[in-house]
Amino acid sequence: MNKKIGAITIGQSPRNDLIPEIESYFGGAEILQMGALDGLDKSEIQKLAPDTDDTVLVSKLRDNSWAVMGERKVIPLLQKCADTLSSQKVSLIVMFCTGKFPDVLRADVPIIYPQKLIYNIVPVLADGKRIGIMNPEAAQTEQCIRNWGTASDKIIVTDLNPYDPNADIEGAASIMMKNHADIILLDCIGYTRRMKSQIEELTGKPVILPRTLIARIVGELLE
Repeated sequence: MNKKIGAITIGQSPRNDLIPEIESYFGGAEILQMGALDGLDKSEIQKLAPDTDDTVLVSKLRDNSWAVMGERKVIPLLQKCADTLSSQKVSLIVMFCTGKFPDVLRADVPIIYPQKLIYNIVPVLADGKRIGIMNPEAAQTEQCIRNWGTASDKIIVTDLNPYDPNADIEGAASIMMKNHADIILLDCIGYTRRMKSQIEELTGKPVILPRTLIARIVGELLE
């Protein structure tokens, strides 16, 4: 019998922009998707907007728009997703978000947080060189600098919204080049393989894509 993976997005499922790009790494495992915002209407989602002192999160909605949320308001919704997936006998749960979540979610199976992996892997790959980091929202810049400051003292941060079809990829790449980034991290699950290729071509630098990095690691666990 094939294994089952629980996939939680902080936005709405299904993530048709994400899962088709990575499902081949999972060796035929069944992927059960749930979103923290599933079943919520626009007015309910707006109430999840971050307070001044809350961590800012960004994710995709089913209509291809995006939502900006406060972490504290989303965590109870994520716990409901974890509870439901645990009851469906998944082998593990993957949090498809690179946010730095507090260790508060509980499940009967392991929960994989991409942030914990990339904060350890990327500095090793950078090998003391300058890390360029792209986030979806300018409002995330300060928290990104604060969080990444514990992993590296050589970072450059700019914003590029992966869900905005008019996002200025060339402008973001130019900032990375002007600030002499040696390696670039696209710090959101929403960035695609196409975006990775575009930024690599524009900068001539290696680019790390969290969605495929995490999928490879999860695939290793499933073998």
